Amino acid sequence: MRRGDGIDAEDGAPPVILRLIPQILFHDLTPVLLAIAAGWLLGRYLDVPSHPAARLSFYILNPSLVYMSLVRSDISGVELFRFLGFAASVPFVAGGFSLLLSLALSLSAAERTALMLTAMFVNAGSYGLGVVQRAFGDAALARAVLYFMTNNVLLNTLGATLALHGGGGWSWRRLLSIPTLYAALAAALVRWSGWHPPEPIEAGIALLSRGAIPVLLLVLGLELARIRLEDRRRLIGLGALVRLVGIPLIAIPLARLWGLEGPAWQAGILESAMPAAISNVVMAMEFGIYPRTIAGIIFLSTLLSPLTLSIWIAWLRG
Repeated sequence: MRRGDGIDAEDGAPPVILRLIPQILFHDLTPVLLAIAAGWLLGRYLDVPSHPAARLSFYILNPSLVYMSLVRSDISGVELFRFLGFAASVPFVAGGFSLLLSLALSLSAAERTALMLTAMFVNAGSYGLGVVQRAFGDAALARAVLYFMTNNVLLNTLGATLALHGGGGWSWRRLLSIPTLYAALAAALVRWSGWHPPEPIEAGIALLSRGAIPVLLLVLGLELARIRLEDRRRLIGLGALVRLVGIPLIAIPLARLWGLEGPAWQAGILESAMPAAISNVVMAMEFGIYPRTIAGIIFLSTLLSPLTLSIWIAWLRG
């Protein structure tokens, strides 16, 4: 059965989805949410800083995970091209959709940019990788890593440029400072050449890679504990709705257009349904674009995401 196509009314599938949701919430999402909650408690009550762990993830753990996932994956060249095309096209289409929506609602320029940023850039790493692995296993995780990398590159280029309204918000130095890019290049070289590092070195990288997702989830909890909200409920609610429901619905025809199947389909749709990226707050603070409003969209979309993700996972399993 292809990609959830078997879910329709005459098969009685909607009730099946409803029955699956509690099971998915408990078995697939509870472990992820517990790790996030542990980070939130540490940040909220013990004032544990997130920066050291975030830097550890950024420079060591994430590159290790990217390298091992790509080296061990069964992704062909054709599938790689299709998936990267999909992962790159989703933010552009999401940006266009949110731009048209904000114009229709007569939002201000800053509100428009806030809506576009949170629609385009998702928490594909600290949240997405854990959920995808838990729901669909390591094959889907390898594809999710590609989505995470693509989203990260676009956030540091297109996102920064958007935040400055085209004022040159990014540089090659910013782009070339992303360690996961070098990990991906190293993995590509290993796969192309057939040569592998000595076993103890690769075992060490594998050991580090296993710590990436737990630390990322703890960092997400630490970051969420520092979010402070403001009373812009209309925009915050709209941003969360667009992020959790609107963009995944747009991603479905895009994924079909790019010919995604199996684990690539599962990872692509599920990553597109993730809440807004924490990095959007950093961008908003740097460029003065309603940082507390963007923080509110991130917080609300993350808070509601267990329910919406359960629905998407149930649909993808149909």
